Amino acid sequence: MTRYRLGGLLLVLGMIAQHSHGAMRCGSSLVNEGAWPIEVAESCGEPDYVAEYPTATIPGLGVVQTEEHWYYNRGPQRFIQRLIFRNGKLTSAETQGYGFHTPQNGDCSSRTLRQADSEYELIARCGEPMSKNVEWQFPPGQRTRHWQSSQPVLVQEWLYGFSNTQFRQVVTLRNGRITQVESRASR
Repeated sequence: MTRYRLGGLLLVLGMIAQHSHGAMRCGSSLVNEGAWPIEVAESCGEPDYVAEYPTATIPGLGVVQTEEHWYYNRGPQRFIQRLIFRNGKLTSAETQGYGFHTPQNGDCSSRTLRQADSEYELIARCGEPMSKNVEWQFPPGQRTRHWQSSQPVLVQEWLYGFSNTQFRQVVTLRNGRITQVESRASR
């Protein structure tokens, strides 16, 4: 009898796993790929941070495709969730590192930049940078002749300056994750 219960439990868990692929749980609701932003906001509440990027432009028309990154920070006991919307539909939900309490004093230093993990955490801890450079790049070795078979990567460089030092900090992010922090002399 125990063998049948275990088999039934595994079957139910398998069915649940199939239905939750690409989904995010918000309380008792489940948000699936293809959901509209308003549906996600109704189920999960307003995000803690939203970043919007153009992903395709046509000369004379301007931006024809966009991508939004929504971040949900539920505190240090849970993981940060990043939801990616393309042209107004949820395309993926990813789990990032553990959440955190947002600092009240906004004290940011080069050490804080080195300890941050994601775009959202950088904004929450240090605010907007002095300047940004944002572009889509093809990873080395993945450049092909057909756009559809390649996956470009969002690469950003953010410049931060601190009044107590002569060095500015350049933070490099790839797909919303911090990959490098380097010092640059102020002019």
